[in-house]
Amino acid sequence: MVIKLRIPWLGTAILIILGALGTIFPLTLFYGVQLLFGTAAAFIALRLHGAIYGFTTLIAICALGMLCAGLVPNSFFMMGAHFIELIWMLGWQIRWKNGSLMKANAAFWVVMLLPVTCYGYFMLGMNLEELKYGYMHVAVTSMVNALIAGIVVDFWITNGEVKSKRTGTIPLTRIAFKYVVAFVVVVSLVLLSADSRRQLGQINDTIVSNLKHAANAVIKDLNDRYLTQENMHQSMERYHHLLGVNVIILDPDDKVIASGLDTIPVGEYLDINKYRFLKPGENSILFQSGDAYYSDVLTHWKQASFMYEADMTTSTPYRVFVETNSANYYTRIEAIYLTTLQSLFIIFVASMIVAAPLSRKVISPLKRLTRMTGSLPRLLFRNGEMEWPTSHVTEVQILIGNLRKMADVLLGQFEQIRQDKLTLEDRVRERTKELKNSEEIKRAIIDSSIDAIIAVDSNGLIIEFNPEAERMFGLKREEVVFEKEAPSLFQGASCMEIKAMLERFEYIRGKRHVIVEEISGIRWDGSVFPIEYKIVEIQLGNNEILYNLFIKDITERTRAEEDRVRHALALEKLNAELFHEKVAIQEQRDISEQFIESVREGLVMSDRSGTITIVNRRIEEMFGLRDFSGRSIEDLAQAIDTRILTSEFNLVEQTRAFLNGERAFVETEFIFNDVEKSVFSLYMKQMDVPGKNHGFLLVFRDRTEEERLNRMKNELISVVSHELRTPVATIMGYVELMMMYDLPASQRKEFMETISSEGARLSSLLDDVLDIQRLDNEGMTYHMTYVPLLELVEGVAEQWNMQSIQRIYVHAFNGDFFAYADQNRMVQLMHNLVGNAVKYSPGADRIDITLWEEKEWLCIDVRDYGIGIPENVQDLLFTKFYRVDNSDHRQIGGTGLGLYISRKIVEDHQGTLTFISAPHKGSTFKVRLPKQDELL
Repeated sequence: MVIKLRIPWLGTAILIILGALGTIFPLTLFYGVQLLFGTAAAFIALRLHGAIYGFTTLIAICALGMLCAGLVPNSFFMMGAHFIELIWMLGWQIRWKNGSLMKANAAFWVVMLLPVTCYGYFMLGMNLEELKYGYMHVAVTSMVNALIAGIVVDFWITNGEVKSKRTGTIPLTRIAFKYVVAFVVVVSLVLLSADSRRQLGQINDTIVSNLKHAANAVIKDLNDRYLTQENMHQSMERYHHLLGVNVIILDPDDKVIASGLDTIPVGEYLDINKYRFLKPGENSILFQSGDAYYSDVLTHWKQASFMYEADMTTSTPYRVFVETNSANYYTRIEAIYLTTLQSLFIIFVASMIVAAPLSRKVISPLKRLTRMTGSLPRLLFRNGEMEWPTSHVTEVQILIGNLRKMADVLLGQFEQIRQDKLTLEDRVRERTKELKNSEEIKRAIIDSSIDAIIAVDSNGLIIEFNPEAERMFGLKREEVVFEKEAPSLFQGASCMEIKAMLERFEYIRGKRHVIVEEISGIRWDGSVFPIEYKIVEIQLGNNEILYNLFIKDITERTRAEEDRVRHALALEKLNAELFHEKVAIQEQRDISEQFIESVREGLVMSDRSGTITIVNRRIEEMFGLRDFSGRSIEDLAQAIDTRILTSEFNLVEQTRAFLNGERAFVETEFIFNDVEKSVFSLYMKQMDVPGKNHGFLLVFRDRTEEERLNRMKNELISVVSHELRTPVATIMGYVELMMMYDLPASQRKEFMETISSEGARLSSLLDDVLDIQRLDNEGMTYHMTYVPLLELVEGVAEQWNMQSIQRIYVHAFNGDFFAYADQNRMVQLMHNLVGNAVKYSPGADRIDITLWEEKEWLCIDVRDYGIGIPENVQDLLFTKFYRVDNSDHRQIGGTGLGLYISRKIVEDHQGTLTFISAPHKGSTFKVRLPKQDELL
């Protein structure tokens, strides 16, 4: 909020909103006395942003107040008073810049006391009490607003967005004055408001007591039959004169039957809604008057009347109300309001009068101390005496003492600095003389150096060029020093490259250097000669850099190096030839090693002593062994023998026979005890390599996959031959009968249907074999589209219902069952699953197919009530050519390909095919296909 006050229009808008809220929802001290905070926002806008924003804020707050609360008595009079007040505040601000808002506002209301009294009494005809109340109420409210505005403005001055943007400081006198006044005013507001509430509560209790006493008298007359319908009118007058109250009696229908008030005639209904409770709680009285505003609350109390409903404890069918006006209580009420507001006004003005000298008394030593510390440098320079102030405030006196000690220390240090300055001046004179001698020595060293020395500043200008440099380059010193168009002296490495070389090194004592070799010098006539120079980068003050170049002419050394290079090239050529031969040998060795490592067989070679010289990684993979290179061949054989299942095979004996020279060639097979029960063939042969001590070679070949394929081939031939033989034999038998005999047309039609059925069976078997081939070669083609699964399943079920003894039931639950799939393959899948269910449930009378949808899946369950699947073969169920073997149902045929093909089809559709089964209870095959959330 504080940050947004920085922008004038935005800060003004915020202040208008806050001021309007403070006007619409004022703080009520006690009944009718309210503090409105609208003018506080106008004061803040005036001080922070200027007159335009201040008056705009006041107008907007008044307009919003009238728009929300409507016009109240004296609205325009009060608005005019606030405008005059704001004009006074503006003039005060112009006359006394950054003056106190509280003092300005208090001065305004003190000055306006007499004019306002005269104007209200003589011009408007107001009585003195109402005028006094209205003036005091507005004055107290405005002074409270000025106090709030002053605190907010001071907070803004001392708490900007950042320290560098704060708008100023505040005198300590003003801070002490303001917070003393704030404390006194807040305490007074709380105490006087509480006391006024207490006194009004006492008046309320008195009114209740009097009305209750009168009501009890009326009730007693009703109960004693002294008050009847015949004498009610006379009794009303009697109650008015004796008890000072007006009595109203209502019948059970709330109609007035007797009234002591002319405003409530007999025969009408009493409108209780015109009254409200004066004070909530038990035995409260009803109160009637207009709305009370802070400007006319005394008039409001003059016009008020109070009513009390009697407590009817008997069976009397009447309601009795007792009414009285505020004339008997107005004097006390008026005294409460005037006393409270006069006290607040006097306390406010008196607190400011008292707080001003009190704050000055407390702060005056600090002000004198501030002036003294401001003149402290001048007094120190002139060795003047300082007169320190004193204070009766303990903390201020301690601060004065500490500053006095600090000043004494500063005086001593200042004197020491003066002595040091004199000493330093003497040293500077001596150092200047030494530097002059040093400069002469440096010049002599540079002139006598055998190396060329060139100094360059950070702008690239040459500032030093010694005699050796003049001789080396053939240029005079004056031709290059401080010359922007000096001739180029080097070729080769550029300045940027040299700087990049220097940046690779860290500064050591403000210096770093690099030696540049691949560079040439340029003489005055343009001839080029080889040089070597060292460049030193030196950091000077003020972020300046100096480059010193130390240059050597290396022409002779270059010639010697050229001769040395020629000899080195000859040696290098000879070394290259030797290296190429070595590389060729290494390449041949690498090729051999790569060949050994790349073959699928495991290779082991040993020398004649039985030490393994070559063993490839395939051996480790086959048998799960570590690297046996350099170990005995018998250790390897023994490690393999421990897991060989072939009883008549012993690798240790075979290797010993080769080591003893008893055998030169062996070829055999064995079964290894691993997870797959792998089958290996072993080839052992004696190796005779000229000049080498290699003994024999062992070649291990993994034939597990070959054996598996052979078994599958035999199974395929067995199954296919059996499955083909049956339909072919049936077809041939019926054809021969038809050829041999002249059969009736009905029988021929029956034979032809049987031949067609067996032909379809034969075609299905061939399709399964072809599908297996396509699936294994990943050549299956799917024509994907949106398939209505429910219709597809019902169609398959209908086909099987026509040819099976079991009844196929289809159950569909929530969902539309559209799958993105190949329709023909889905039909094939369902036929396979339903066909298996029919075959393996010969004794059952039904098969259930259930469809439903889950969050991400389309679900199909095919359940039969047949023989089930044993637990020990369930892992093999989706293997090619596998069929459940049940001795009680050997007549069940099939190739064992249906479930394998079905699972492949489902997985190619990114789905799953699983099952659950229990022997003799049946099986349930579960198809899960993914749902498509969007059309593809």
